[in-house]
Amino acid sequence: MNTVEAMLKNAAGNEILEGIKTLLRCRDREFGALEKACVSAARSMDGLEEMRQIRDRQITADLWFAAGQGMKLNREIFCTPLGSQLLKLDYSDLLREHIMINMPAHRKADRELAQMLSTLTPQQREQLAPVDEYYAHLETVGLKIAHYLGLRLGDMLYPMTEPGYVSDTAATCRYRQELEQFLEFSLD
Repeated sequence: MNTVEAMLKNAAGNEILEGIKTLLRCRDREFGALEKACVSAARSMDGLEEMRQIRDRQITADLWFAAGQGMKLNREIFCTPLGSQLLKLDYSDLLREHIMINMPAHRKADRELAQMLSTLTPQQREQLAPVDEYYAHLETVGLKIAHYLGLRLGDMLYPMTEPGYVSDTAATCRYRQELEQFLEFSLD
């Protein structure tokens, strides 16, 4: 990693996806079986591995978006602590999913997936069910974890970049508790 480009690629790569998958393998009761079924389905059908790669690119972009929203929320809490929407909004609003699905990386992957799906027979589409279930779970759970990760990343970076920054540990703790209750597993 001896160039700025290499550092940027590494920093914004799929490490977030791999990290969340690792966490889910260890903590989430459902994830292991979903992942195994997805991998099995991918091996049984030509072209499915390429589809998984596209979905991985898409979810990675979405995870980075969610992490970025978590960082933004952290800064918002710091700047206007009484106006914070942290525990008041629905997750889809908190994550700004309506914006995420219109981001260039997400839309590009959608177009590529639509093109691939248009070539499949109904029988082949049925074989995709385990893949769809796996990615639906990863999106539901992974985006929430990435958002929390971004919130916590703000706690690490903002003391170095925002004059006078002080973390709202009470809000972060409440958020973690709500998230763990939703996930039904501990993040620590």
